[in-house]
Amino acid sequence: MSLFKTLLLSNQAKVVFKTQNPLHKPFPHSPSFIIRRTLSSSPQEPIKKPLSLLFEEAVGLTEKAGGNESEYQEEKNGLMSELRELEREVRALKENPKPKVQKEEKEKKPKKKVTNLVELFGSEKMVEKRRRESGEATVLKDLSPFVEAFVRHLYSKGYFNKANFLVDNKLDFSYFDSKYGRDFIKSAAYKFGKDYQEIAQWLSSKNLKTVALFGCPSLDKNNVFAAKWLRKVFKIQEDTVCSQCMLKDSCRHANKDVWGIATRNLLLVHVMKVIILYNLDQVPPKLTVPDEVRDSANKLLEEVIKLSQTT
Repeated sequence: MSLFKTLLLSNQAKVVFKTQNPLHKPFPHSPSFIIRRTLSSSPQEPIKKPLSLLFEEAVGLTEKAGGNESEYQEEKNGLMSELRELEREVRALKENPKPKVQKEEKEKKPKKKVTNLVELFGSEKMVEKRRRESGEATVLKDLSPFVEAFVRHLYSKGYFNKANFLVDNKLDFSYFDSKYGRDFIKSAAYKFGKDYQEIAQWLSSKNLKTVALFGCPSLDKNNVFAAKWLRKVFKIQEDTVCSQCMLKDSCRHANKDVWGIATRNLLLVHVMKVIILYNLDQVPPKLTVPDEVRDSANKLLEEVIKLSQTT
Protein backbone atom coordinates (compact mmCIF):
# COMPACT_ATOMS: atom_id res chain seq x y z
CA MET A 1 0.00 0.00 0.00
CA SER A 2 2.75 2.39 0.84
CA LEU A 3 4.44 1.59 -2.45
CA PHE A 4 1.27 2.46 -4.38
CA LYS A 5 0.99 5.85 -2.64
CA THR A 6 4.61 6.61 -3.38
CA LEU A 7 4.09 5.98 -7.12
CA LEU A 8 0.90 8.05 -7.19
CA LEU A 9 2.54 11.03 -5.52
CA SER A 10 5.50 10.94 -7.87
CA ASN A 11 3.22 11.00 -10.94
CA GLN A 12 1.30 14.02 -9.59
CA ALA A 13 4.57 15.86 -8.95
CA LYS A 14 5.62 15.30 -12.57
CA VAL A 15 2.34 16.71 -13.83
CA VAL A 16 2.69 19.79 -11.63
CA PHE A 17 6.27 20.28 -12.75
CA LYS A 18 5.36 20.11 -16.45
CA THR A 19 2.49 22.56 -16.17
CA GLN A 20 4.28 25.14 -14.03
CA ASN A 21 7.79 24.92 -15.52
CA PRO A 22 8.16 27.56 -18.36
CA LEU A 23 11.04 25.63 -19.88
CA HIS A 24 8.85 22.68 -20.54
CA LYS A 25 7.13 23.04 -23.95
CA PRO A 26 4.70 20.43 -25.25
CA PHE A 27 5.28 18.86 -28.59
CA PRO A 28 3.31 20.63 -31.33
CA HIS A 29 1.34 17.61 -32.31
CA SER A 30 0.57 16.59 -28.78
CA PRO A 31 -3.07 16.80 -27.65
CA SER A 32 -2.24 19.23 -24.87
CA PHE A 33 -0.61 21.69 -27.29
CA ILE A 34 -3.56 21.59 -29.67
CA ILE A 35 -6.08 22.14 -26.87
CA ARG A 36 -4.05 24.97 -25.33
CA ARG A 37 -3.62 26.75 -28.70
CA THR A 38 -7.30 26.51 -29.47
CA LEU A 39 -8.33 27.93 -26.13
CA SER A 40 -5.78 30.78 -26.05
CA SER A 41 -6.03 31.89 -29.69
CA SER A 42 -7.46 35.42 -30.28
CA PRO A 43 -9.58 36.66 -33.21
CA GLN A 44 -7.73 36.69 -36.53
CA GLU A 45 -5.60 39.86 -36.99
CA PRO A 46 -6.05 41.93 -40.19
CA ILE A 47 -3.52 41.24 -42.89
CA LYS A 48 -1.00 44.07 -43.14
CA LYS A 49 -0.33 45.57 -46.62
CA PRO A 50 3.19 46.15 -47.85
CA LEU A 51 4.44 49.77 -47.94
CA SER A 52 4.75 49.76 -51.73
CA LEU A 53 1.04 48.97 -52.08
CA LEU A 54 0.04 51.65 -49.56
CA PHE A 55 2.08 54.26 -51.47
CA GLU A 56 0.50 53.34 -54.82
CA GLU A 57 -2.99 53.62 -53.31
CA ALA A 58 -2.14 56.99 -51.72
CA VAL A 59 -0.92 58.59 -54.97
CA GLY A 60 -3.72 57.05 -57.03
CA LEU A 61 -1.71 54.53 -59.03
CA THR A 62 -3.94 51.67 -57.92
CA GLU A 63 -7.47 51.47 -56.59
CA LYS A 64 -7.97 50.68 -52.93
CA ALA A 65 -9.04 47.14 -52.27
CA GLY A 66 -12.62 47.18 -51.11
CA GLY A 67 -12.92 50.96 -51.74
CA ASN A 68 -14.68 53.21 -49.31
CA GLU A 69 -18.29 53.25 -50.33
CA SER A 70 -19.17 56.33 -48.26
CA GLU A 71 -16.47 58.48 -49.90
CA TYR A 72 -17.67 57.48 -53.34
CA GLN A 73 -21.25 58.35 -52.42
CA GLU A 74 -20.23 61.79 -51.06
CA GLU A 75 -18.27 62.57 -54.23
CA LYS A 76 -21.23 61.52 -56.35
CA ASN A 77 -23.61 63.73 -54.35
CA GLY A 78 -21.26 66.73 -54.70
CA LEU A 79 -21.07 66.37 -58.48
CA MET A 80 -24.86 66.10 -58.72
CA SER A 81 -25.33 69.29 -56.68
CA GLU A 82 -22.87 71.18 -58.92
CA LEU A 83 -24.68 70.00 -62.04
CA ARG A 84 -28.02 71.17 -60.64
CA GLU A 85 -26.48 74.60 -59.83
CA LEU A 86 -25.19 74.94 -63.40
CA GLU A 87 -28.61 74.00 -64.77
CA ARG A 88 -30.24 76.73 -62.68
CA GLU A 89 -27.70 79.36 -63.90
CA VAL A 90 -28.23 78.38 -67.54
CA ARG A 91 -31.99 78.55 -67.10
CA ALA A 92 -31.71 82.02 -65.50
CA LEU A 93 -29.49 83.31 -68.32
CA LYS A 94 -31.97 82.10 -70.94
CA GLU A 95 -34.84 83.88 -69.19
CA ASN A 96 -32.92 87.15 -68.56
CA PRO A 97 -30.06 87.46 -71.07
CA LYS A 98 -27.40 90.13 -70.23
CA PRO A 99 -26.63 92.80 -72.87
CA LYS A 100 -23.39 92.15 -74.70
CA VAL A 101 -20.58 94.64 -74.12
CA GLN A 102 -19.22 96.01 -77.34
CA LYS A 103 -15.60 95.53 -76.41
CA GLU A 104 -14.27 95.93 -79.91
CA GLU A 105 -15.84 99.37 -80.33
CA LYS A 106 -14.33 100.54 -77.04
CA GLU A 107 -10.90 99.35 -78.06
CA LYS A 108 -11.17 101.14 -81.40
CA LYS A 109 -11.76 104.52 -79.73
CA PRO A 110 -8.48 106.47 -79.90
CA LYS A 111 -6.97 107.81 -76.69
CA LYS A 112 -7.41 111.53 -76.22
CA LYS A 113 -4.13 113.41 -76.45
CA VAL A 114 -3.33 116.10 -73.90
CA THR A 115 -2.71 119.37 -75.72
CA ASN A 116 -2.69 121.91 -72.88
CA LEU A 117 -2.39 122.30 -69.13
CA VAL A 118 -6.16 122.58 -68.68
CA GLU A 119 -6.72 119.06 -70.02
CA LEU A 120 -3.80 117.71 -67.98
CA PHE A 121 -4.51 119.21 -64.56
CA GLY A 122 -8.28 119.82 -64.69
CA SER A 123 -10.45 122.82 -65.31
CA GLU A 124 -9.14 126.23 -66.25
CA LYS A 125 -10.10 127.57 -62.83
CA MET A 126 -7.93 124.96 -61.15
CA VAL A 127 -4.95 125.91 -63.33
CA GLU A 128 -5.41 129.60 -62.53
CA LYS A 129 -5.70 128.77 -58.82
CA ARG A 130 -2.37 126.90 -58.89
CA ARG A 131 -0.70 129.79 -60.68
CA ARG A 132 -2.07 132.31 -58.16
CA GLU A 133 -0.81 130.20 -55.26
CA SER A 134 2.66 130.08 -56.81
CA GLY A 135 2.63 133.84 -57.41
CA GLU A 136 2.63 133.58 -61.20
CA ALA A 137 0.71 135.62 -63.70
CA THR A 138 -2.50 133.90 -64.80
CA VAL A 139 -2.81 135.71 -68.13
CA LEU A 140 -0.04 135.69 -70.72
CA LYS A 141 0.30 138.97 -72.55
CA ASP A 142 1.75 139.48 -76.00
CA LEU A 143 5.51 139.64 -76.27
CA SER A 144 6.87 143.15 -76.40
CA PRO A 145 9.15 144.26 -79.27
CA PHE A 146 12.08 144.17 -76.81
CA VAL A 147 11.42 140.53 -75.94
CA GLU A 148 10.93 139.55 -79.58
CA ALA A 149 14.29 141.12 -80.43
CA PHE A 150 15.90 139.26 -77.53
CA VAL A 151 14.31 135.94 -78.62
CA ARG A 152 15.65 136.39 -82.15
CA HIS A 153 19.08 137.11 -80.67
CA LEU A 154 18.91 133.97 -78.51
CA TYR A 155 17.80 131.96 -81.53
CA SER A 156 20.74 133.20 -83.59
CA LYS A 157 23.09 132.23 -80.78
CA GLY A 158 21.72 128.67 -80.74
CA TYR A 159 19.84 128.80 -77.44
CA PHE A 160 16.74 127.28 -79.03
CA ASN A 161 18.42 124.32 -80.68
CA LYS A 162 16.98 121.99 -78.04
CA ALA A 163 13.48 123.49 -78.15
CA ASN A 164 11.37 120.47 -79.14
CA PHE A 165 8.27 122.64 -79.63
CA LEU A 166 9.81 124.36 -82.67
CA VAL A 167 8.90 122.43 -85.84
CA ASP A 168 12.03 121.78 -87.91
CA ASN A 169 13.77 124.18 -85.49
CA LYS A 170 12.13 127.17 -87.23
CA LEU A 171 11.42 130.21 -85.10
CA ASP A 172 7.65 130.68 -84.71
CA PHE A 173 6.45 133.19 -82.08
CA SER A 174 3.06 131.50 -81.81
CA TYR A 175 4.72 128.73 -79.80
CA PHE A 176 5.59 131.27 -77.10
CA ASP A 177 1.94 131.95 -76.30
CA SER A 178 1.98 129.13 -73.73
CA LYS A 179 3.52 128.99 -70.29
CA TYR A 180 5.94 126.33 -71.46
CA GLY A 181 7.22 128.64 -74.22
CA ARG A 182 7.62 131.53 -71.78
CA ASP A 183 9.50 129.32 -69.32
CA PHE A 184 11.82 128.26 -72.13
CA ILE A 185 12.62 131.93 -72.81
CA LYS A 186 13.46 132.45 -69.13
CA SER A 187 15.65 129.37 -69.04
CA ALA A 188 17.51 130.50 -72.17
CA ALA A 189 17.97 133.98 -70.66
CA TYR A 190 19.51 132.51 -67.50
CA LYS A 191 21.93 130.41 -69.53
CA PHE A 192 22.76 133.43 -71.65
CA GLY A 193 23.62 135.38 -68.48
CA LYS A 194 26.07 132.68 -67.39
CA ASP A 195 27.73 132.57 -70.81
CA TYR A 196 28.18 136.35 -71.17
CA GLN A 197 29.27 137.42 -67.70
CA GLU A 198 31.93 139.75 -69.11
CA ILE A 199 29.34 142.28 -70.33
CA ALA A 200 27.83 142.82 -66.87
CA GLN A 201 30.32 145.56 -66.00
CA TRP A 202 29.22 147.64 -69.02
CA LEU A 203 25.54 147.78 -68.12
CA SER A 204 23.92 151.06 -67.07
CA SER A 205 24.25 151.51 -63.29
CA LYS A 206 21.29 153.92 -63.30
CA ASN A 207 18.89 151.39 -64.81
CA LEU A 208 20.23 148.60 -62.60
CA LYS A 209 19.73 150.65 -59.44
CA THR A 210 16.19 151.61 -60.47
CA VAL A 211 15.32 147.94 -60.84
CA ALA A 212 17.07 147.01 -57.59
CA LEU A 213 15.25 149.69 -55.55
CA PHE A 214 11.81 148.43 -56.62
CA GLY A 215 12.15 145.06 -54.97
CA CYS A 216 11.67 141.44 -56.09
CA PRO A 217 9.78 140.50 -59.27
CA SER A 218 8.49 137.23 -57.81
CA LEU A 219 8.18 135.21 -54.62
CA ASP A 220 10.25 132.41 -56.11
CA LYS A 221 13.38 131.80 -54.05
CA ASN A 222 15.76 132.07 -57.01
CA ASN A 223 14.31 135.39 -58.14
CA VAL A 224 14.25 136.75 -54.58
CA PHE A 225 17.90 135.81 -54.05
CA ALA A 226 18.89 137.47 -57.35
CA ALA A 227 17.07 140.70 -56.41
CA LYS A 228 18.67 140.73 -52.95
CA TRP A 229 22.07 140.25 -54.60
CA LEU A 230 21.48 143.37 -56.72
CA ARG A 231 20.52 145.34 -53.63
CA LYS A 232 23.65 144.09 -51.91
CA VAL A 233 25.78 145.31 -54.82
CA PHE A 234 24.27 148.82 -54.61
CA LYS A 235 24.27 148.83 -50.78
CA ILE A 236 20.49 149.10 -50.51
CA GLN A 237 19.06 148.16 -47.11
CA GLU A 238 16.58 145.31 -47.09
CA ASP A 239 14.08 146.95 -44.73
CA THR A 240 13.96 150.00 -47.00
CA VAL A 241 12.69 147.90 -49.90
CA CYS A 242 10.69 145.23 -48.04
CA SER A 243 8.68 147.75 -46.00
CA GLN A 244 7.19 149.17 -49.22
CA CYS A 245 6.84 145.85 -51.10
CA MET A 246 3.34 144.78 -52.14
CA LEU A 247 4.19 141.10 -51.58
CA LYS A 248 5.63 141.39 -48.05
CA ASP A 249 2.60 139.75 -46.38
CA SER A 250 3.15 136.50 -48.27
CA CYS A 251 6.95 136.64 -48.55
CA ARG A 252 9.09 134.31 -46.42
CA HIS A 253 12.28 136.30 -47.03
CA ALA A 254 11.17 139.78 -46.07
CA ASN A 255 13.82 141.91 -44.32
CA LYS A 256 16.34 139.08 -44.58
CA ASP A 257 19.79 139.87 -45.82
CA VAL A 258 21.83 137.69 -48.16
CA TRP A 259 24.63 135.89 -46.38
CA GLY A 260 27.66 134.18 -47.80
CA ILE A 261 28.41 136.73 -50.52
CA ALA A 262 32.19 136.82 -50.82
CA THR A 263 32.35 139.66 -53.31
CA ARG A 264 30.16 142.49 -54.46
CA ASN A 265 30.63 141.75 -58.13
CA LEU A 266 27.59 142.12 -60.35
CA LEU A 267 26.56 138.82 -61.94
CA LEU A 268 24.73 138.97 -65.28
CA VAL A 269 22.74 135.82 -64.49
CA HIS A 270 21.15 137.60 -61.49
CA VAL A 271 20.37 140.61 -63.65
CA MET A 272 18.61 138.36 -66.19
CA LYS A 273 16.61 136.57 -63.48
CA VAL A 274 15.18 139.91 -62.40
CA ILE A 275 14.64 141.91 -65.58
CA ILE A 276 13.30 139.04 -67.75
CA LEU A 277 10.20 138.75 -65.53
CA TYR A 278 9.52 142.46 -66.02
CA ASN A 279 10.19 142.13 -69.76
CA LEU A 280 7.75 139.20 -70.06
CA ASP A 281 5.26 140.91 -67.73
CA GLN A 282 5.23 137.65 -65.80
CA VAL A 283 4.91 139.01 -62.25
CA PRO A 284 2.33 138.21 -59.54
CA PRO A 285 -1.05 139.91 -60.02
CA LYS A 286 -0.69 141.81 -56.73
CA LEU A 287 2.51 143.42 -57.90
CA THR A 288 2.03 146.67 -59.80
CA VAL A 289 5.21 147.53 -61.69
CA PRO A 290 5.78 151.26 -62.33
CA ASP A 291 6.55 152.38 -65.86
CA GLU A 292 9.95 153.63 -64.74
CA VAL A 293 10.95 150.12 -63.67
CA ARG A 294 9.62 148.60 -66.90
CA ASP A 295 11.52 151.10 -69.00
CA SER A 296 14.75 150.43 -67.12
CA ALA A 297 14.29 146.66 -67.59
CA ASN A 298 13.66 147.09 -71.33
CA LYS A 299 16.70 149.34 -71.74
CA LEU A 300 18.87 146.81 -69.92
CA LEU A 301 17.64 144.10 -72.29
CA GLU A 302 18.60 146.24 -75.28
CA GLU A 303 22.06 146.83 -73.78
CA VAL A 304 22.53 143.10 -73.26
CA ILE A 305 21.77 142.40 -76.92
CA LYS A 306 24.14 145.07 -78.21
CA LEU A 307 27.02 144.25 -75.86
CA SER A 308 26.82 140.52 -76.57
CA GLN A 309 27.07 141.12 -80.33
CA THR A 310 30.49 142.68 -79.93
CA THR A 311 31.94 139.79 -77.90
